[in-house]
Amino acid sequence: MDEKMVALVGAAAALTVAGRGLRPVAKLAMKGVVAAGDVTMDARRGIADLYQEARSERRTDPPPLPSQPDRAG
Repeated sequence: MDEKMVALVGAAAALTVAGRGLRPVAKLAMKGVVAAGDVTMDARRGIADLYQEARSERRTDPPPLPSQPDRAG
């Protein structure tokens, strides 16, 4: 878990312990942590999919030939 997320979870826990009146605030903070985790997880999956697709295509496609400069002249 990221250090910022750990700090946020700790802060939410402290708010909960501080008083029941702050429980909704702590719950909202926890929902934010969960949502942020979901977003980053989705982004990582998307990047991993692109990587695997490029890797697969690299295995099946021949590499491009380097262009040779014209020596005429």
